[in-house]
Amino acid sequence: MAWIEPPIEEIIKKAGNRYALVTVISKRAKELVIERPEFFRENQKVKPIEFASREFYKNVYDINHNNAM
Repeated sequence: MAWIEPPIEEIIKKAGNRYALVTVISKRAKELVIERPEFFRENQKVKPIEFASREFYKNVYDINHNNAM
């Protein structure tokens, strides 16, 4: 069994639910690809989703629950 960092159970708890987690991490991953394309070209082993997940786990950004429709 492979070690997953950050632990998925912990980031799901932090996000509140899986839907919020998937939404916030995928949005951030898209932003990263636009903001830093050269980084991901040079470091092909680092995936934007993985990078965004680690940022979320380390509190680089958070979910804004106040943007309800």
